Amino acid sequence: MTETDNALVAKHLADKRRRRRALEATVSPLPPHTRIITVSNQKGGVGKTTTTVNLASALARRGANVLVIDLDPQGNASTALGVMHRPEVTSVYDVLLGEEGIEAAIQPTTDHENLFCVPSTINLAGAEIELVSLVAREQRLKGR
Repeated sequence: MTETDNALVAKHLADKRRRRRALEATVSPLPPHTRIITVSNQKGGVGKTTTTVNLASALARRGANVLVIDLDPQGNASTALGVMHRPEVTSVYDVLLGEEGIEAAIQPTTDHENLFCVPSTINLAGAEIELVSLVAREQRLKGR
């Protein structure tokens, strides 16, 4: 690298540090009531899990109490948050089928003390078939 290249890199890093300090000093008021944010897309590989985990982490670090409900049978959000999600663990599957209340499935994450997760397990892959005959199956998590 030339001296000019080094100077450009140093200028770039100084600008990044300045922006980071300004962002850390920004006060972000939390909403006065609970918000539900859904990240969904039928296509795979578009960043749903990455967006969810990073948004949840950022909100928790700002002081919000955050609950991530992992609705992917692969459980990648659960893994990213450091939450166990083996088939024997109480999960969103048990909540959807009405076998457990959501409180029983909530687990703390390794990311932040304000961040919690209802994990998914491979059992969720069969839930669609098991729920097909139920009325209002798309509302199963509401009010749980």
